[in-house]
Amino acid sequence: MNGTHQKAATTATTAVPAEDRPELDRLLTTSAARSPQRCCFLLHVRPERLVDYVEAHQHVWEEMREALTAAGWRNYSLFLRPEDGMVVGYFEAEDVGTAQRAIAEASISPRWEAAMGEYFAPGGGEKQVLPQYFHLP
Repeated sequence: MNGTHQKAATTATTAVPAEDRPELDRLLTTSAARSPQRCCFLLHVRPERLVDYVEAHQHVWEEMREALTAAGWRNYSLFLRPEDGMVVGYFEAEDVGTAQRAIAEASISPRWEAAMGEYFAPGGGEKQVLPQYFHLP
């Protein structure tokens, strides 16, 4: 949920052949399925901290829940691949960019991020935002 740090997934090193990368980037940036109302991202939790991380999310502070709602986040879900600590997050908002800026500026965010920071693998607390290329309403 680290609203202040994020990077585009399309800038990550991938196995995509170099000659295909420009076309893939073009498709991902021009897809009609892209939406300013939906966001999917990856985080990476240290495997030895998974139990504590999941437990912490069973008791998200009420102030944090209220801040997310006030920032415009809705239908927010986190999913976990236990084998390696990969977390997939998804949320909707009227405007994802505005909602992310609003939660980053919320007074509770620095405390929540500090509390969650101990769980992430190096660099794993930086949202890796995934490009959307398909949507079935």
